[in-house]
Amino acid sequence: MVPFRLFFPVSVRRVGVLAAALIGFHCAASAADDRLQALLEQNKIMRAQLDAQQRQLDELRAQMAIVRESASVREEPAPAPVASDRRIAISGEVGIGFFSAGDDGQYRNDEFRVDDATLRIEAQIAAGAYFSGELQLSKHESPDETFHLGEFYVEFENISGALGGPERLVNIRFGRVDIPFGEEYQHRDPLANPLVTHSLSDVWGTDEGIELYGESGRADYAFAVLNGGSKTTRDFNADKSIALRVGFSPAPRLHFSASVMRTGELKSASEPLSEVWIGNNLFRNIGSALSTKHEAELAEIDGRYTWSTGHFWAAGGRARYRDNDPLADNTRRFTYYQVEGVQSFTRKFYGALRFSSLRVDQGYPLAGIGNFGKYFMTGLQTRELQRLSLGGGYRYGPSLVLKADYTLEDGELTTGADRNNRMISAQAAIGF
Repeated sequence: MVPFRLFFPVSVRRVGVLAAALIGFHCAASAADDRLQALLEQNKIMRAQLDAQQRQLDELRAQMAIVRESASVREEPAPAPVASDRRIAISGEVGIGFFSAGDDGQYRNDEFRVDDATLRIEAQIAAGAYFSGELQLSKHESPDETFHLGEFYVEFENISGALGGPERLVNIRFGRVDIPFGEEYQHRDPLANPLVTHSLSDVWGTDEGIELYGESGRADYAFAVLNGGSKTTRDFNADKSIALRVGFSPAPRLHFSASVMRTGELKSASEPLSEVWIGNNLFRNIGSALSTKHEAELAEIDGRYTWSTGHFWAAGGRARYRDNDPLADNTRRFTYYQVEGVQSFTRKFYGALRFSSLRVDQGYPLAGIGNFGKYFMTGLQTRELQRLSLGGGYRYGPSLVLKADYTLEDGELTTGADRNNRMISAQAAIGF
């Protein structure tokens, strides 16, 4: 009987464990079936959504195909873009200043002025072709406030390169251009000029004609054939003005140039003034009433050395005036030179000095900073002038410079009388 009692309890326990395991397995299997069923239901819903989205995409593609086919039938080819292919730039520059001179000066009434107000328009009109125009709203040398034309030309760039030759060797400007003589005319606008005043000679001008310019290695050149007279609508003499400047840079910071030009013969009655300024006035006929033609020739050498905080510039030249007066030989020979130094003391502040001299062997009407009506429009003739300008400025930014200078000018008339003047100038040079 004992063996039977011992066996029975063991068998009962095993049966209990087995039953519990079967019950647990059944519950787990039931739970897994529930999760699987839920996944199947979710998968069915997602497939239904994907099928609906695919049908919508197919319908949208079909509609777009119909629209494209209809547009290709109805629409004409669009015109080639015109203005959108052109780059147009509008800019300007102006000097707003104050001038105070002595009783014999141009600005003896302590005057406020708007000087050298210029509006510029530049546009690309074709591949390699550009237009540039200047409207001078106010000019320092002009006695009126009438609008004047500055440069107005069409430019064809890199003609030599387009023809298979050297790059940038030949470029052409056709219209109204700055006379390519000397170097000062390139630095006399308000922002480029370190002082308010200019040198005594200050040879510059703008005239109608054609200009060729270019560069090759360290050399550059500019050559122009121009009308010569100050009339912008007509040329009253077939004899043209010619100007040539040739430059060379032996080192990156050193540049030299030599310039020559002639005004051409000018008919004194119809074009009494040339387009070339010298001594703050234009060449004009000084002969008798029988003198009907006049002309001038000029030559100049320039040198400029530039360093990181300043520059030094020097120039010297000669000029000759002639007319056809049968009563006298009115030939005049001019000799002039100028030196200029500029040095920055800080990133904003700089100082500048310029000394210049102009002599005429037998005298010529030269205004300088003196009274224009007295020294140019009358019979007074100046034998020599010397000018010293000291000043400096504050570079507020690339497009705004505040500057001032003090100028002393002394000279002698052909009568032996002295002419002296002093002037204080202040200016805000603005670009936009």
